[in-house]
Amino acid sequence: MVKKSLFISFVSMFIFLTASYGQQWQHSWNETTSLSQKEHKHILLNFSGSDWCLPCMRMHKNVFGSNEFTAFASQNLVMYNADFPRNKKNQLSKEIEKQNNALAD
Repeated sequence: MVKKSLFISFVSMFIFLTASYGQQWQHSWNETTSLSQKEHKHILLNFSGSDWCLPCMRMHKNVFGSNEFTAFASQNLVMYNADFPRNKKNQLSKEIEKQNNALAD
């Protein structure tokens, strides 16, 4: 469990998500885990501050936007973004917010 937590923490420091690059980011943690088991793929759990985290934005631009990552992710990963935006205009639904907070805990 500690190794998984460390991996998730490491990933969260560097990753930002958006659907604009064509990756299939899931919108439900339950769907993510089900799809992962069904397709025998690893889960990429991304913690981000989509409207305030500069390292996340850099990762988005330099990694998630690459053709190489998109190709790798589509064949090997089921991806979920636990986003924590600060701006009111970017706030998530209460259900998604609750889900992301539970994952963070």
